[in-house]
Amino acid sequence: MDLVRVWKEAIANVISKLTDLKEKSVVMCIENQCSFEVSGNNIVFVCNNDLASKMLPMYVSQLFIEITKLLGVENYGMQMIMAGNRPSQEQTQMVASTPFGNSPYPQQQDQYINDNYQNSSNTGAPVASMNSQYSYSATAPQSVNSQPFNAQQSYMAQNNASQTFMGQQNRSSVPRAKFTDHIDPKKTFENYITDPENKIAIAAAMRIAETPGSDNFNPFYIYGGSGLGKTHILWAIANKIRQTKPNVSVIYIRAEEFIRKYVDSMSQKSSFAPQQVHFQDMFTQYDVFIMDDIQSLTKGDKARDTFFDIIANFLDIKGKQLILASDVAPGNLKNFSERLVTRFGSGICSEIYPPSSETRTAIILRKCKELNFELPDSVVDYIATNIRSSVREIEGAIKTLKSHVELKGSMITYDEAVKSLSNLVNKTSNNTTVDSIKDRVAKEFEVTVESLESASRKKNISQARSFAIALAHELIPTLSSSDLGRAFNKDHSSVLAAIARVEEWKAKDKDMNSLYQKLILSLKKN
Repeated sequence: MDLVRVWKEAIANVISKLTDLKEKSVVMCIENQCSFEVSGNNIVFVCNNDLASKMLPMYVSQLFIEITKLLGVENYGMQMIMAGNRPSQEQTQMVASTPFGNSPYPQQQDQYINDNYQNSSNTGAPVASMNSQYSYSATAPQSVNSQPFNAQQSYMAQNNASQTFMGQQNRSSVPRAKFTDHIDPKKTFENYITDPENKIAIAAAMRIAETPGSDNFNPFYIYGGSGLGKTHILWAIANKIRQTKPNVSVIYIRAEEFIRKYVDSMSQKSSFAPQQVHFQDMFTQYDVFIMDDIQSLTKGDKARDTFFDIIANFLDIKGKQLILASDVAPGNLKNFSERLVTRFGSGICSEIYPPSSETRTAIILRKCKELNFELPDSVVDYIATNIRSSVREIEGAIKTLKSHVELKGSMITYDEAVKSLSNLVNKTSNNTTVDSIKDRVAKEFEVTVESLESASRKKNISQARSFAIALAHELIPTLSSSDLGRAFNKDHSSVLAAIARVEEWKAKDKDMNSLYQKLILSLKKN
């Protein structure tokens, strides 16, 4: 079960058994200021600040019991980690002789009550009383691997973290639950083959991995077509930071997963705690936040709004780092506020271009080496020449041929390779679409795809629209003028006029002709 959900339900269960509003308020505060993890056979409670260190001991027994019930475990021990401290592996459990009927921190507890409820009718009694049927174990400390105590009879608690734990380490921000980010540790800068056109983007990525949080490189936004290696770059940054800067926390998530987690969080919404704030805390406590495929946030309005709130932390707080990847440039993101799009471009914004023929050849040879597999030079050239749009498709072609060789038991011939890859090559060679042309032209002219389809007659938009129509006419000969008209919300005569205008511009203006040829090459390369 998701530990975040367990934590929420445990808090809710404890609150449901309380009648005093002040007690409920304290537990609500504990939810946002504390967390728990599962380490071996121990439930580990973590306090994120000094205030949490004062409040948690008053309710830790109830929370411990609820969590073990929800997890369906027995015979688990318990630890408490106070703000700024982390136990060593050797010193993992602590015992105390104070009964549950009294707070382990009576003076701190009274101080907290006096500070926060001095205007109430409270007479100084503890905010919450521990159930006296539970007690601390009076046995000697044990290691993690020793027999833990029964969850319903006893628990192990920490009385003074600064005296108890050796090898202490600062921990100012602790995730509420273990977060599995699915980063592939094999994706590094060392095995990323950089195309000459992408050198600046890779250099920026490597600089960020060396000094995350630098004002000059925050945020870092990369965009480009699917399968060009954007995710590899993101993972390489994360792996480099984790390898060289263990004190810098990194979280990576795809937009689709972010939406799923948001929906799950909202499904647990209750009357006593703002679950959206809890969800945000899950991300904002990291130093580096990496989101992939952010264009997918168009599918979830509420999740997108929460994303806006979260990234404000990484844009406004010094030392934080925001890294984003998308299929489109910031200006072409749909349903994103103009202010936010502007901020995306305020740091480093780089396009990832498809690999050149030489780079594709290097990618093929590298992948074959990784798979311990060889291909004849003629087959390597065939793949590099005919599969141009996506590194992912190149890898798929190599794996297809490898399986063919394994089944055949001998080296594959050129003719066999061509036959095996016929479907993939035919699909790839026909991948130029009206949508891809619109996207490329919109990027070049710094307008939106929507404006190309609109009735706007602004000069830059009209010019971009004419270019897109002319390019589609040349690159997709199967489309009729009527087809193009429907694609751009224009009639037959408007399409013909646009094509004629572009031909005139090309003939009279060298810059216009160079721009057109650049777009042709770019779209063919894709």
